[in-house]
Amino acid sequence: MAEEITAVRRGGGSPFPWAPPRVDGGTRVGGETEVPPEIWGTASFQRWYRAQRRVGNILEGARLVWTSRAGPGLGAIFFWALHVRVRVVAEDRVKDNEIVVSRPDISSVALYRRGPSLDETTVVLVREFRSPASTPDGNVHELPGGSTLRPVSPLEQAADEVAEEIGLAVDANRLRAHGSRQVAATVSAHHAHLFSAEITQDELDRLRAMRGRPYGVHGDSERTWIEIATYREIRTARLVDWATLGMLAEALADN
Repeated sequence: MAEEITAVRRGGGSPFPWAPPRVDGGTRVGGETEVPPEIWGTASFQRWYRAQRRVGNILEGARLVWTSRAGPGLGAIFFWALHVRVRVVAEDRVKDNEIVVSRPDISSVALYRRGPSLDETTVVLVREFRSPASTPDGNVHELPGGSTLRPVSPLEQAADEVAEEIGLAVDANRLRAHGSRQVAATVSAHHAHLFSAEITQDELDRLRAMRGRPYGVHGDSERTWIEIATYREIRTARLVDWATLGMLAEALADN
């Protein structure tokens, strides 16, 4: 997916001083008016802000730091970052030294073949070079998954990601939903929708034979490689991040 990063000056004041309507039909007030309309209208911002309002917190200010655009003509916001000033009502204080970063939600899929024990259960991962990786081999090792700007459900996206990233067609009806949670709540506001499915021995054998072949959407700079490991190997190799390990623990414990 082609992307463009747009940085915004650090000067004070809002680049959008006017107050467009709230999503709920009301009028934006106070610090709400400083949120650019493109970001205000994203599902990721609205969920973050609803969570803040639900507990009574007040947005007293917001300054756009940067956006990352994607889609046709780079016309849609993909990532965004806002430096926010929030009145934390329960603590009677204002917190204004953090940036909220978010992106479209992702769908992640734990595909496994049950073994005699949890540690002996076989799991399918993908390996991919991602620039932030600080693992021993410089790659991320994670569940097949990702997000899209297309209007599809998390379930549909989950099935699409499996096909894209490991070349396996899995009917969406086979996927069991485990709900959604934030992935790294101190870093990003987006959620991961977790799904799982037990694959057949034939499917596992086919995936083993397909290792060493790149998958992903190469036009979007995505190149993924199939990895197959036991849960014990995944735990002890320390290549996956805590979020991936936690999603696996949830999916395998619940099946």
